[in-house]
Amino acid sequence: MSKKYIMLKELEEERIKLTNDFEEIKNNIQKVEVELNQMKNNLNALAGAIQLANRLVESAKKQDDDKEKSEEKK
Repeated sequence: MSKKYIMLKELEEERIKLTNDFEEIKNNIQKVEVELNQMKNNLNALAGAIQLANRLVESAKKQDDDKEKSEEKK
């Protein structure tokens, strides 16, 4: 039965591989965080646009109602 030893070179190569994988995943996480923030900003912008659209619709409805009421009085 022969013993197998891990060579220093193999250990160093594995360390380099693990370090590279770590850095790649770290960079991917940072990219996803940036994209997530952009999506949140877009979501907030859309919410504001919807809120404005709702106000304009309500204002238009009120103007129509006021116009109808004034025509009924005539």
